Formats: sequence, structure tokens, C-alpha cells
Amino acid sequence: MLMRASLLLVLLLCAAAAVAGEVAFTTKPTATKSGAGLKIAFAVSAPTDVEVAILAGEGPAARVVRHLAAGVLGAKNPPPEPLKPGLAQELVWDGTDDFGKPATGAATVRVRAGTGVRFGRTIGEDPYSFGAIDSIATDEDGDLYITSTTSDCNQSAQTLRVFGGDGRYLRTLIPFAADIKPEAVANLASWDAARKVFTPRSYSSGNPSLYPVSRLRLVSASKKAGIVMISGTSVWRLDADGGNLKGPAEMWSAKAGVKIGHNDPQLSVSPDGRYIYYANVAGSQYDTKKPEEIDPKWPNGRIYRQDTSNPGSDPAKFYDLQLPETFWMPNAWNRRTAVFSTATDAKGHLHIGDLVNHEVVEVDADGRKVGATKVASPERVHVDRASGAYYVLSRITPLPQETSELKLVKIVGRGGEAKVVAELPLKVKVMRRGVGSCLGRSGDAPVLWIGSDSGLLCVKDSGGKLELTDTAFKPIPGGQLDWSRIIVDAERDEIYANNGVSRTYRYDGKTGQGGLLTKNGEPFWCVDMAVGYDGALYMRTGNGHVGPLERYSHDLKPLPFPTGSHQLWDIYSRYGIGYCDKGVGAGPKGESYVSFMYDWNKYFVAGFDGEGRPIKGRYLDGKLPKPDAKSWASKLPGERQVSSAVVGPIPASSGGISVDLAGNIYVGMLLVPKGFTPPAGFEKDPAYANWTGSIVKFPPSGGTVLGAVKGDDPSNAEGPRTVCEKGMTVVGATALYPGLAPFSGGGYGGNSSCCVCRVPRFHVDRYGRIVFTNNATYTATLVDNAGNEILQFGAYGNFDSQYVNPNTVVGKAGKPAVAIPEFPLAWPAGAGMSDRHIYVIDTYDKRVLRADKTWAAEESCAAK
Repeated sequence: MLMRASLLLVLLLCAAAAVAGEVAFTTKPTATKSGAGLKIAFAVSAPTDVEVAILAGEGPAARVVRHLAAGVLGAKNPPPEPLKPGLAQELVWDGTDDFGKPATGAATVRVRAGTGVRFGRTIGEDPYSFGAIDSIATDEDGDLYITSTTSDCNQSAQTLRVFGGDGRYLRTLIPFAADIKPEAVANLASWDAARKVFTPRSYSSGNPSLYPVSRLRLVSASKKAGIVMISGTSVWRLDADGGNLKGPAEMWSAKAGVKIGHNDPQLSVSPDGRYIYYANVAGSQYDTKKPEEIDPKWPNGRIYRQDTSNPGSDPAKFYDLQLPETFWMPNAWNRRTAVFSTATDAKGHLHIGDLVNHEVVEVDADGRKVGATKVASPERVHVDRASGAYYVLSRITPLPQETSELKLVKIVGRGGEAKVVAELPLKVKVMRRGVGSCLGRSGDAPVLWIGSDSGLLCVKDSGGKLELTDTAFKPIPGGQLDWSRIIVDAERDEIYANNGVSRTYRYDGKTGQGGLLTKNGEPFWCVDMAVGYDGALYMRTGNGHVGPLERYSHDLKPLPFPTGSHQLWDIYSRYGIGYCDKGVGAGPKGESYVSFMYDWNKYFVAGFDGEGRPIKGRYLDGKLPKPDAKSWASKLPGERQVSSAVVGPIPASSGGISVDLAGNIYVGMLLVPKGFTPPAGFEKDPAYANWTGSIVKFPPSGGTVLGAVKGDDPSNAEGPRTVCEKGMTVVGATALYPGLAPFSGGGYGGNSSCCVCRVPRFHVDRYGRIVFTNNATYTATLVDNAGNEILQFGAYGNFDSQYVNPNTVVGKAGKPAVAIPEFPLAWPAGAGMSDRHIYVIDTYDKRVLRADKTWAAEESCAAK
């Protein structure tokens, strides 16, 4: 049968709670003894949300022993039981705690109304940790510009940050600031004049991407002339404040038919800005074996020059290196032609790093060779325009070897008279993409900045020697780089933030202090987890995309089940954008749930009871494969073998599991009910339409999704049915809560239907309230269990929003450099909550935002 009245279809466009300031108690709470419990009564002045708790103890030591009720009164949907429709309420507490046991010492009833939030703090942020450095440049004042795109395991987030000449953090330009003029980013974001917030367009469901171009690399930076960057064979420009993005301006016109193979063009600019020189361009193959396999129209070792005073002109042949008949060939691994790097001097001469003949070739502005200076494998060439000295990053291991360590060589003079006056071996490894480097000054002394996967180095020329110099660019040792999954320990007010792979960090939600989970001085590898109602940690461990689901104590000691083992099952999670773990949930009786594949890209939820034994589900019985013979799980006795699904099959684009106090199972899925309407302003937004799903609530008996896996629809599907978009039908669910994102997959912003690694996290608290995020709307939303919206907060803001920067005057005063919006989110990917806080993980700003709960009215009363 289709959806019945017993099935709650939750639409989040219903009436929200009243403004907090309008709410008061018209009848203050009272508690009258009734048998072993209490009869509780109160009334509120206007539609609003309420929560009712039974507390034991007094003062600061008081703790909630029963989360009795929470929900919105006077909303479109009736409030969750035991609340009743209407602003006046009478409730009965039976004297038991959250787990059905007699509550001892219970003395106080607390009623709160009108939940709101205010900005609390950010947690874990570090302006110096934002990904592998892939290009750097300095401006006329010596400020340093750094781009980064890639991070661990195919995770990426395009970023451009600015640092002072001493390395101190100044500001973020990509993504753009929340206080930039709206017209400066009109091609990137819509502007809500009433709310005074931006809504950037989002381009990818797998990784944060708010720009119509990826992997921008710096060519030059200037406060006056702006910033020049390249991506592939296109040039992009940006104002010095991060606005007015212009591009793509193609390096060559379409009729030129440029071929670059797998090489990234390298650019340099003449001192007067008139000419742009192009290197590392050749028509090579994926695996070039012989010189004749390179397109003769785009030969190896050629440098091109473009005259910007002639708009629309293509780069023209400028100079060809003289190459031997046989040598290594450019290919997809080394990504190098014979010339990878060029630099210009004060006279306008071009200096070419010849990787084949191991020399730097000097050519005048007319393209005539002036001379050549020998230096081994010149990976990157710099010329000090004041002294004319060369600073060359030289490969210790020559090509065709893809990787090599580097050394810095200073050369004075040219040709046969040239002398190496200083060398400095560097613990920097160059790989196919190369390293970023630029020449700057510290006072009167030249300094060379070198950025790579290993971080940022600064080498100072002290006259007689080259030496590494200390700077203010200091990433937090062992700090968190990637922010993918969030789990909140509500009772301890602790946050677990996973990096998308196997490093999980624990932070104190109140102080923000914390760091990587370690045991015996070594990283404790954990990919995904849940915190049980008993405080135990249910963790998918291991340093890979395959590993066991296990139970641990808070201090990471194994907690064995009655079976004698703390291990439950071996989980295969895939490798893609991070590890594709889909969620772990823990219930009130020690039960646990985990989602993983039973066949390629086919997912289900398995369950385990409090004894550590698999829960017998109704679905996929006989379709689940046996563990690999090499797996420890293959040796488990039959009664401990996972043989069925509690929930499944489910869509491959799915993730996040939570379990409420009644044992109901909540699973995030990329589906929405038939006829669901996006919120106002997002009706035509392709990101919202393609990446937004629902939280699906199942009873402990579970359920399934018909149409989720072709050919695997169970024939025994029982329970209420909810028809969804995209040909799916949820069977057995008692509620759907749409609005959850991001889910990756096919369609807009996805690279294929089987790339389903990016999934959100949400949290169901002990009142049954649900908090979740949506990266297309840049918001976090809190709803009651009937689907009534309690509150929503958040708006777009980059790293600088609410960040108190100690390197700015405003920051020294203890205020953020950019104070808007109140709740800045650049790419929210999950949320959790405790009694007083809501925590949101922001994958792009690389931190957790804490919102502190407020209440318009709060009263407590003792039993009479």
C-alpha cells in the first residue's frame, strides 16, 4: 500500500517556532506527585518549541536522568508524543530514567521554551594548514600568496591565502570573503540584500568547489595589477581583494589547436608586463617513447611568447632549445618537457632551465642566445633582478625519474665564468606536479620561498651561505588538515572529527582543545565511529579502506562483548574521495549498526545486538557474501556471521546512521518523497536538486528501499510505503526528513554514479530532535521528531569570518577581522549536538563551528 496516516511524511517547509523574544510561560511549570512519578503542567504564550527534562541533583551538579519530551507546539505537524497539540500541556512522568529503570534522586522538572542559538566559537582551525602547496608568488610589498588544492586521498578544496613577508597569516582570497562588495562576486554568488548574505554557486558534490575552474596556479601577484593565475591552457585574473574573477582567457585561440600532452604550462612575465613566456608545452603522448611521437607542430623544448600589447594574439615561437637525438621523453608521469621553468631579469632577458642539457640558457628580448650556464637538472630557475645571481632548484636525481629531492644552488656570473658560491640540500621532494617557488626579500637580503607537499620553506641568502630561516608560517604540529566526518559525544561535550581517511581527532567542545587520537604514542587509526549511550566508542578502525568494527572505552581500551571479543565484523569501505565509510550508529541497549557493501556499489545496514551477535534482519538473507578467506571474520562461528540486512538494500548514495532512545534507526539517503518542493530560492538550484536527500527513520525491525539496487528488490518487503523521486520506494519507514546534504553521485556536480564517497553526518539527540546540514544552502537545521523546524542557522562565510586573527589590529583586540555572518559556513558536511551546543563541521573552512543554544524562557520546579 502507499503512504498511510501512520507514516509521517515530514516536510521541512512547515511553520517554525516563534521568535524567541515573543515566548513566555503563561502558566509556569508545576510538578505534582502521581504514583511513582509526576504530573507536569505548563502553558506558553505563542507557538514555539519546548523541551521537558527530569533532573537529579541540585545546582551545577544536576544532571538529566529523563529526556521526557521535546517538540514544537502550534506548528503544522502535531508535536511528538507525549506532547499534545496546543499551547497548554499536561504530561505524566512514570518515574523511570531514559533506559526504563527507576530514577533515583530525581527532584526537579525543567522546562525550556523558544530555542535559539548564538555564535559560540570555532574549533580546530589553523590558517597555515590548508592543503598541499602547489604555487606561490610574492607581490611588490613582499607579501606571499599561496594556492593549494589537493589534500589526502583525492580530497581537495581550492584555496588562495595571503601571508606577510615574514610568513604571518593575513587573509583568504579564495574562497572569497563574506564582506566583499556584492558586485565583485556577482558571477560567483547570489546576494540576499535583506539578509545581507551570499549564496555561492556550488559545482561539485564530492569536494568543495565554488568556482567555475579548478586547480588554479599562481603566475604573479600585485596589489595594483591584481593576481594572474592559470588552469590548464587558460588564464584567469583576480583583483587583489579576491573579487572580479575574469576568465578563461585561452592562451591560444581555438584555431591554433594547441597540444600540451599531460604537461602543465609554466609562465613567466617580462619586467614591464608586456610579454608572457610559455614553457612546458609539447604535443607529447601519454607514454611517449620516441621523439617522433611528439607532434612536430608543438615540439619539445620550445618557448613561446605572447605580446599582450596586441590583444587576441596567440603566443608565437620564441626560442627552441638545441636537444640531442636521444634522451628521456615527456609523459603522463614526469609531466616535463625539456624546459619546465623560465625567469626574466631586469633587462628583459629570458633564462631557460634546460633539463636535458643541464644548463640555464640566457636569451635576449629578440630571441638571440646570449650564453649558457651549467647546472644539474634545473627544475626551477630564479634570477635576482638586483644582483643578477641565479637561484636554481636542482634535481638530485635527474629525469626521467618522476620524483627527486632538490638542492638550492646559487650561481654568480654566466657561462664559463659562472661560479657556484653556495649550495643547500633541501628535504623537499619534487613530484609530477612540481613545487612552487618564488624569490622575495627580507630587508636587503634575497629569500627564496619553496612550497610543496611537505610544507613551506624559506631560504635566506646570508651572503656567504644559504640557510633555512624561521618564519611565522607555523602549522600546528600534528594538526588536522581535512575535515570530513563529525561525531559528537553529547554527554561529555566532546567532538570527534575525522579527516576523511583514518585519522580521527578528539576536541573538548567547551575549550576547543584537543588533537589526534593516539595510543602508546602512535596514531590510533579510526575511520568512522559512534558514541554509545553507555559512553562506549563503536569504531571502524584500521589504516585503510578495509578494517574491523570494534568497541572501545573512552581511553581506547578494547571493550569485549560477552562473545569474548571486542570485534564485530570486517568492513569494506572502498577508496575514492577519502574512504567511503557510510556511518556507524549505536543504540540504547548496546546495539550497533554499520553500513557497507554486500556487492560492488550495493549497500545495506547490518546490526549487532548488545551481546555482540549479528541481528537477524528480514532482507538480503542469502545474498550476502562470505568474508574473504584471509579475513579474521571468516573464522568466526556461524552465529557471529553477518547473513542479512536490518535495512537494505539502500541507495549507494547514502550515509549517516543514528539511533534514538526507542531503538529507531535513522539512515541518510539520497532520496526525497515524491512531490517534495525545495525551499524558496532553491527551486532551480542544480546543487540542491542533485545532492539533497533525506533522513529516513525505521523501527528496530528495519526496512528496505525498492529500486535502490536493480534486480535486488526484496520480495518480502513489509510495512508502510513512501513513494520517492527517481523511481524509489521506501518500505517500513515511519518518517522521512528531507533537506540533508551533501551526497555525491551521478548528475550535476558528480563524476559518476558510483562515486558515492561524500556523505553527510547528522545527529538524533535523546529528545528525538534531529540536526543536519545542507551544503547547497550553507545551513544547519534542527527539527523535532515530527519534522517541525525548531531553528535554522548559517550563511556563507570563508575562513576569515569569525576568525580572530592575532596578526591584525582588529584581531589583537579580540575581535574577528570579518564579523559577518554570525554563523559562517563555507561547505557544511555534518552536525551533532549536546545539551547546550550544536556543532557543525565545515569541510572548506576546515574547522568546526560551535553554536550555543539559548532559550527565551526556562523554568524549573520541584515536585509537590
